[in-house]
Amino acid sequence: MTEKVRLEVLTTPSNRDGVRRQIEKTIETNRTKFDFVMKQVPHMESAIETLKDGNCDFLAMSAHQWRDLEHNGLNIIGVLPRREPTWVLVSEDKPEYLQSKAIVVCDHMLLRRQMRRLRSDLILMTSQAFAESIGKGETFAQLDEEDRVPWLEECRQEEMLDGYIVNRGEHAALKFKARRHTLGLQRDNPERTHFVPPPLHGFTLLVARSGFPSATVQSMCDQGAFIAHRMEMAFLASISEDLHPITGIFVEQRKVAAILREANRSKDEHTLESVLDVEQKIKFAGPRLEMRIETLNHHGTVTAAAERVCLVEESHMGMVNVLKEFQILLETMQSEHEEIPRTHAGLPEEFSHARGPLLDLSVVHSDSLEEE
Repeated sequence: MTEKVRLEVLTTPSNRDGVRRQIEKTIETNRTKFDFVMKQVPHMESAIETLKDGNCDFLAMSAHQWRDLEHNGLNIIGVLPRREPTWVLVSEDKPEYLQSKAIVVCDHMLLRRQMRRLRSDLILMTSQAFAESIGKGETFAQLDEEDRVPWLEECRQEEMLDGYIVNRGEHAALKFKARRHTLGLQRDNPERTHFVPPPLHGFTLLVARSGFPSATVQSMCDQGAFIAHRMEMAFLASISEDLHPITGIFVEQRKVAAILREANRSKDEHTLESVLDVEQKIKFAGPRLEMRIETLNHHGTVTAAAERVCLVEESHMGMVNVLKEFQILLETMQSEHEEIPRTHAGLPEEFSHARGPLLDLSVVHSDSLEEE
């Protein structure tokens, strides 16, 4: 009988991001292949120190933790299958059916703008602004981070607000089940408003010291998730910092059959032409990478977006092309249009007037209860 490989894995207490739960499930699923020893340390800083001292084989962390980390001497040895990265609205009704002027709390600037795009009549507020509006600002500010979403849920149960928007890890961390509605990409229903999620959500990275044989853990990892994480990191690094809080980025490796089904359903000629030849046969076999990026103004009335489907081996060039299209869009939509000296037959007189930029990405503070 072959002796199982012994792996010492470090974990930290849950950060409400889904990482702890996923690594525990992965260990339980793979116990027949490996002899796991799981150790918990108080926080990520002590986990990194323990790892660098050689007292464990690897640890699990979120993509956001990795992004904020000094990488000296450490490598990503694998990425677990990606958890659903889209966010959720916790409410009794779907977002389309919320009553007019419903109060919805959301602390992420991008999700607030996307929600205004769907429902401009809602009152969208940050947690702190909502707490202040009901005279609980000081109470809320003194709450620990992990107690803030449960506090919002209590307020919702008491009908002080109609809903709140959080990531899936925060929803899963609630002690009691609360009804949720996915703010998704709406692939099955392209007519509905879509929500390209904030980048880097849903990833669980396995991190080890440089030199650790990554092949050891590949059976429990997902190559598509590894590529998607690398691409989303590259997208983020390629856009300006001030766009980060208001830009949705999503990369996914998908089967070509699924892409074709959706393209046929939504009559997406561009995607169909990129995948099929003149005889309507698939040009190249194998999975594809789907890339999406979008940003929008405060009111959700103007969106700049680019997307592309490409072969996995052409991922770098595909990303370069998406970024180029996106940057050209931003420059064009943020440029002022000078007055045209002469009128054009058949066009209204206003066509020749000077106009301001179509897309204004600045933060609006028009309402103290509805701040960005």
